[in-house]
Amino acid sequence: MSDTALARTLRHIRLHHIRGFRIRRARRRRLAAPGRFVGVTGSSAKSTTTALIARIMRSQGRVQEQVIENTFNPLLATLMHGDGADFTIVETGGGGPGEMYDMARALAPDLAVVTLIGREHFSRFQSREAVAEEKVKLVEALRPDGLALLNADDPLAMSMAARTSARVQSFGESPDADYRISEVRCSIFSRLSFRLDWAGGTLQIRTAFPARHFALPVAAAAAAGLALGASPDQVTQALAEAGPLQHRFSVHEVPGGPVILADCAKAPRDTLGLAFDALKDSGAPRTRIVLGTISDYSDKRRKVQRMAVEAALQVADQVILKAERSQRGAVLLEAEASGRLVQLATTEDVARYVADTAQPGEVILLKGSRSEHLERVYLHLQSGVNCWEAKCGHKADCLACGLSAYDYRSHRRRRALSWLSARAGIRAPARPTDPPRPAGDRP
Repeated sequence: MSDTALARTLRHIRLHHIRGFRIRRARRRRLAAPGRFVGVTGSSAKSTTTALIARIMRSQGRVQEQVIENTFNPLLATLMHGDGADFTIVETGGGGPGEMYDMARALAPDLAVVTLIGREHFSRFQSREAVAEEKVKLVEALRPDGLALLNADDPLAMSMAARTSARVQSFGESPDADYRISEVRCSIFSRLSFRLDWAGGTLQIRTAFPARHFALPVAAAAAAGLALGASPDQVTQALAEAGPLQHRFSVHEVPGGPVILADCAKAPRDTLGLAFDALKDSGAPRTRIVLGTISDYSDKRRKVQRMAVEAALQVADQVILKAERSQRGAVLLEAEASGRLVQLATTEDVARYVADTAQPGEVILLKGSRSEHLERVYLHLQSGVNCWEAKCGHKADCLACGLSAYDYRSHRRRRALSWLSARAGIRAPARPTDPPRPAGDRP
């Protein structure tokens, strides 16, 4: 048998036999568990919604949550180890067609939440309708006595109501929503509050979120919490101090310097406007946007890049475009000549430029993909950064890595020392000893 034929055979066994066995085993474990299971899906806002539901339901019992890691293997691991939880709340994503069917079949949710339908993973799905067809599998997998919570402001999400025999309720700003959002107030400095009307009365919700578009996931979480048995007071109390997940519009204040909005976990084209709008009427002495790599689009890269820069310039005093010269070309010559657009090649260049030009009280939005590590911009302002490696190989951000204060060339040694210290019960040194490395001195 040739190597190619062997590879095909092994892949067939893995997908059609081993995978099926794992799904059946996880489903048996899930159906035997006494707790209630919640699945959250959508193109955006699902991580925030999942985390908020978990936050609310901790007032009702033991909660197991699965956030960010939203694909097949993490879900099965959660199901296999979560049979003692009162509530298992998971984010379900998937990277391509067909994956949601297997995940939904294993999860068999009591409650399914659909946030919104965008052009997530456009290269694989090609249209919002195809994305909706994938996400609806979670709704179709609901238990007969389950509940679907759908975004009333998204027609594709609401169309899923016809695909289940379970109960359906909706949330959003639509007048027909079962959980209706109104009287939304928000700014970067005063944070998000709104009114939520439902059959049981009215909730006045206040949060620590800095942008208006978070009203949707907050309302979805409130609706889910009420449906799962939390009281109105428990819902409002749980949400009172709730804020963004790390690097999903998280706020980082630099003493005597700018306020950084770090939205650098991902940058799908469809949601750029939501992030940019947060800068409107901020009251800050100056607003700037650091714009990195954009994802999920079908047009040519430079066309999308130009459109994004134009949109950013409408709300910000300055846009800093992080892109290699070969990737950008002449975007907007007039804006660049006036200084409103600055084009820089690396995250290190951006961080040093921001540090040199920062003003007290200004607001800077970091918008880009996780692999660019734009969080280094505010880390450099706060405490200094010595790791500027563009391709470090770590999927996690620099905070999770914990070694941004050290030269990248020392990371392997430091991780080994940290592991040995942990085994020996010795605390690792708290502060870096690597001297700052000149900007041009890259390995």
